[in-house]
Amino acid sequence: MGFLNQTKRVDLGDGEWAEVRPLSITALRELRQRASTIEVGPGEEQSEAQGYELTRITLEECVVAWSDEEPVTKENVARLPYAIAFKLARAVGLGSEETPLASGSPSTDT
Repeated sequence: MGFLNQTKRVDLGDGEWAEVRPLSITALRELRQRASTIEVGPGEEQSEAQGYELTRITLEECVVAWSDEEPVTKENVARLPYAIAFKLARAVGLGSEETPLASGSPSTDT
């Protein structure tokens, strides 16, 4: 298996795991463009809404297998617990476990 077809097994604890395909630069750009079209809900910041959407569509694209008996589908990816979703997002190259990747400019806060 060459580096273009690599997957990574992520330990989710208690014997559970998920296998993910890391993001390519091209895929990340396309997913960010798709996430930028999300409608912002009441009381939600645009960057927050885009970050969550980017996380969701990225996991749909990158999760290839898991130990759960339910199949990997868009609907089941959407049901992932929050902590697991962000652990997997970090494993494929997005943001951190705690927050979605912001889609705006990097912060200038120090």
